[in-house]
Amino acid sequence: MYVFRGSPAAGKSTLVPQFCELLPSPVALIGHDTLRWGFHKVHRAYAEVGDHEHLFAFNNLLVLLDQYLQKEEYTVAVEGLFTWNDYESSQGNMQQIMDVAAACGKTCVSIVLKADREELERRNAERSYSVPDDEFDALYTNVYKQIGAEEIIINTTGEKPEESLARLHSMVRTTQKPDHQVGP
Repeated sequence: MYVFRGSPAAGKSTLVPQFCELLPSPVALIGHDTLRWGFHKVHRAYAEVGDHEHLFAFNNLLVLLDQYLQKEEYTVAVEGLFTWNDYESSQGNMQQIMDVAAACGKTCVSIVLKADREELERRNAERSYSVPDDEFDALYTNVYKQIGAEEIIINTTGEKPEESLARLHSMVRTTQKPDHQVGP
């Protein structure tokens, strides 16, 4: 199981689906945003979706994750704005995800996608939906305020997605315990 976390515009929705194509199939890709926005934003604006609904979506992610991990044939990938261990965060946290994996007897590889703050802000501004500045600041701070010692950090600053993808794939393929900092 692979879990990708990072701030808005860190590259999750770009890199993770491409990474999944390199994994043995069948692959289940569980996108936290699909559960947050795909279900809760019907006939509503982003600002109308509250923290309690974000937490509800994260709890749904944990149930879905458990179901896929119990099926032996799936390689599972998860992506979202998770914190490391902030149980109060409406975005969810890696500790609960890793607990589900452990209960199912699965190994969890946690990958943090990062880039320079200025680059993330630029990428965010260029997207079709950009996260408002105050929300971006809060999400950025929450995601990166703590990184677990066992997490793999992929720094995508100044890289094309295919460069980050090739480096990520090579690292995951060639070692069980890679260096924690990968990239420029």
